Amino acid sequence: MAQQSQTAAPRAPRRARMERMPRALLTALLALLGALLAGAAYLLSVRGEALILDLAAMSQRIFCF
Repeated sequence: MAQQSQTAAPRAPRRARMERMPRALLTALLALLGALLAGAAYLLSVRGEALILDLAAMSQRIFCF
């Protein structure tokens, strides 16, 4: 008869749970990312046209052809 090998399968979910990022760090990173995206959206809504003009002027200086 074939023998079933006993592997570390019961430990796999436990090990995966231990290797995850701590919840406080994940929450802080997501909050930081949300604040950066909110700031970018604010700047685009308030200064959008000026940003586009600045990017156009900078690209003309960088790519002068």
